Amino acid sequence: MTVREVLLLAASFLDEKDLAASLAGSSVTGEAETLLTCFNVVENEIALDDYPLKKTETFSFEKGILPFSKFSSAPVDICAVKAGGRKLSFSLTATGVLCDCDAAEITYTYAPKKKGIGDSAELGGRVSARLMALGVASEYCFVKGMNERAKIWGVKYRDALKCAGILRHPLSVRSRRWA
Repeated sequence: MTVREVLLLAASFLDEKDLAASLAGSSVTGEAETLLTCFNVVENEIALDDYPLKKTETFSFEKGILPFSKFSSAPVDICAVKAGGRKLSFSLTATGVLCDCDAAEITYTYAPKKKGIGDSAELGGRVSARLMALGVASEYCFVKGMNERAKIWGVKYRDALKCAGILRHPLSVRSRRWA
């Protein structure tokens, strides 16, 4: 799915014909730029809160240290460090990963990069263009101060996340009972 497809769908949801027409061009200005910013916010929100983007890369450690700058994407969370098929213990510092090894395969989650109008979305699979467009419509209405419309689109967006099976359920702790 491309960013343009999602933005055109969001503009049609909002019944903004002028906005849809301005998205047809190669450059983004004015309201279309605001819609593009909303896309980046929604993609980032989904990737960080509900449907993490994962990547696995192989790295060489220097004296047991791997700086975060060596990763191809900025890591949000380190899921696993493996060498020879077995998991290794590791620790994190402010600047990188510490592990007692020379080389390892690291699986991590990352935040999506900022997109332009001609780019492709990094989210896929259960995250459809419609789901993204609902989120963009909600965010756009919120930014423009149309709070009632933002609320309506926000409910539709959350329902779509639930239907796609990617909305994380909040953790809950059962209340204590004294016998």
